[in-house]
Amino acid sequence: MNEAEIMPASLEVTREARLKWLMQQYGEKIFHLVSLTVKNHALADDITQNVFIQAYRHLDQFRGDGQIKHWLYKIAMNESKKHFRSWSFRNIFPTMDDHLGDLMNRQANNQVEEEILNRVKREEIVTYIQSLAPKYRQVILLHYYEDLSIAEVSDILSVSQEVVRTRLHRARKQLKETMSKEVKG
Repeated sequence: MNEAEIMPASLEVTREARLKWLMQQYGEKIFHLVSLTVKNHALADDITQNVFIQAYRHLDQFRGDGQIKHWLYKIAMNESKKHFRSWSFRNIFPTMDDHLGDLMNRQANNQVEEEILNRVKREEIVTYIQSLAPKYRQVILLHYYEDLSIAEVSDILSVSQEVVRTRLHRARKQLKETMSKEVKG
């Protein structure tokens, strides 16, 4: 465990101070992970807040038998899953996603050409990843972007390591197929 994983002993005095430390240490990482998972920055902001609310409520229940970062990732993935199961996601967001995509495309066209060229490849990869089903997107993000082992991803998502391996295999296969279609098309 590195130094960032160990909460300073002085912060054990108040829960509020511990929460503030967690938010400073992991807020940006959690937001980034959730944002890539749900594909909507405003929604990711709300979910990230929910993650830290849940962490605050259950801070005393963290046993310390794993890394606190993984505990927060697990909360983040569970909160993201709640979003995907919600009525609003199934009934409202499909049309909003199209509108947000159009808005983002218009904004991208207004940016400086050099900046666009530097980001094109990365954006293409993110777009391909975001086209995956949520269960595949989660394993890709946790394994490759957060650099977690299959065992760690398994623990965070509460599935077996074999399920993680299968989802990674299927996600990579879908990404490869999608990318090859884009090149041919």
